[in-house]
Amino acid sequence: MNPFEKENRSLKRTLHVLISKAERNQDILRTFQEIELRLLSCNRLADLLDMLLVNLKEYFRLDDIDLILFDPEYTARELVEGYSPPSNRQTLRFSDDYKPLKKLYHNPDKPLLINPNSEVKSFAFPNSPYVASCALLPLVRQGVIIGSLHLGSSDSQRYNKNVATDYIGHLASVISVCIENCISQETLRRLSIIDMLTKVNNRRSFDQELLRELSRASRNNYPLSCLFIDLDHFKTVNDTYGHQTGDRVLAQTAQTIKKQLRKTDFIARYGGEEFAILLPACVSSRAVQVAELIRNRVRAITLRSDQDEAFKMTLSIGVSTCDPTPHPEADLVNDAHRLVASADKAVYQAKEMGRNRSVYIPIDHVKPTQNSLMDAELMNI
Repeated sequence: MNPFEKENRSLKRTLHVLISKAERNQDILRTFQEIELRLLSCNRLADLLDMLLVNLKEYFRLDDIDLILFDPEYTARELVEGYSPPSNRQTLRFSDDYKPLKKLYHNPDKPLLINPNSEVKSFAFPNSPYVASCALLPLVRQGVIIGSLHLGSSDSQRYNKNVATDYIGHLASVISVCIENCISQETLRRLSIIDMLTKVNNRRSFDQELLRELSRASRNNYPLSCLFIDLDHFKTVNDTYGHQTGDRVLAQTAQTIKKQLRKTDFIARYGGEEFAILLPACVSSRAVQVAELIRNRVRAITLRSDQDEAFKMTLSIGVSTCDPTPHPEADLVNDAHRLVASADKAVYQAKEMGRNRSVYIPIDHVKPTQNSLMDAELMNI
């Protein structure tokens, strides 16, 4: 073989290696772009966490993945209350201590690609002692570390200081933005539907949910029950013990009620000392049982004033049920009015009968009403 042929073969091999490398880089870039698009499409923090803890693990074929969010004001924790990663190979933690994150990242602008020692491993992967190499991604916004994402592999050569960090560094920036956006959007959304004193839903969100649940009940042919709850002699509590004590009573009562409900049930502060509850797929007899359970649980609580004076609180509860019959969409607003009006009428009856009791009034005891104030409010949602 002459020198030209040797040189030609050598150039072909070199070219083949370069093309293969370019194709791999193109595949990597395409994967990262797909991941970025999916991350940016998340508008709920729980969905974003699933994407980070589940999908990233699958995309990168990782042995473990761990996320720490710096959450000193418990904002993120409240937004994902009850959320847990789908398996023990994904870990989600919240921290209100900034020092460990600052200690881990001497340069918060650059990911760490290392073979972790025992100290780093116990911090970054507390449930995975077999991790041999890892990429630790600082999640930074406006110069502050808001979290740390840890990608772990049992392959000691997977991540090391010779591996380029351009893609991973860019991914960390995108994740940081997504986390901040999700928290901001959900916080604003939460402020618009949550009563800040009692931490349950507000009147507007109840009106919206009422129409949704009636529509769902009509489609699936199941009953929808409604409870109206009024705190007995609440004005006396404010006059006797002060408004701060009254606020605590409202908050504690709301949370006590909430604990008696299913996850599918819906509770809202309807106004003042009134609460409204929607019980999907709940027949009238069961709704009365739920009302009695709530009434007895609240009555059993010993409340205390700012001066440590003990007192009790009782409830008057109205109950009504919309039967599982198909309703045209056009009738939903009227059905909503009748259901609420029936439960409201039952509350007044409970008070007239001496308070501290539950009363059931069927929805057909309230005639259809057009152009009511509630109709107008619901139509504008």
